[in-house]
Amino acid sequence: MNEIKCIEVSNTNCFLLKCKEGYLLIDTGYPNKYKQFIKKLKKLEIDISEIKYILLTHHHYDHTGLACILLKDTRAKLIVHQKAIPLLKKGITEKGKEFNLTIKLIFWVLSLFNDFTYPPVIIREEDYIIKDDDFDLLKEIGIDGVILYTPGHSKDSISVLLSDGKAFVGDVAMDFITTPYPIIIDDINEVYNSWDKLIEYGAKTIYPAHGNPFDAGILISSRRGGIKNDF
Repeated sequence: MNEIKCIEVSNTNCFLLKCKEGYLLIDTGYPNKYKQFIKKLKKLEIDISEIKYILLTHHHYDHTGLACILLKDTRAKLIVHQKAIPLLKKGITEKGKEFNLTIKLIFWVLSLFNDFTYPPVIIREEDYIIKDDDFDLLKEIGIDGVILYTPGHSKDSISVLLSDGKAFVGDVAMDFITTPYPIIIDDINEVYNSWDKLIEYGAKTIYPAHGNPFDAGILISSRRGGIKNDF
């Protein structure tokens, strides 16, 4: 059974999975939240040096904000999709379309105070670049699971699916305002395809980056219901 711990950085869930040498960290949370992250890490009785791998589900600033400093302080190896690389190098968030007018208004207000940038993340020779689904890497580092390419929220989104059905999906599904739809959607058909893939490969419980875990069956019922918004 995989050991799972969660650090909530503001409203982003960052997950720690036990691996051979220490921990795999899934996402890092917002920039300028380093002290909050370290404080919560200590509460879990985990030293920062125990983080050996950092997997970014996608390049958005609320997931990659601490990646630069954590990679420096932990000397961890990075795991990202290849489509994230040019955006990570620039430290920018390439945003899709808001789910509805309410979300659009919220992001407009946020944009008055936030440019959605983060310290650039430079890919190194020792890092792992995911090109599609990967069925070997996690097993090599002692985690019984696979990495699936799950675009739709963004073009570079990846998910971690464990053998027991726990799925860490970043933002391709949420328990937040528009559950289970992402509040930002790059391509709704790819969201649906990613949901289908997660179910096909055995997802039972969805662990979103925003909100609480929920039954994967919600994806099936929402998939059948469809969405009226024009994406």
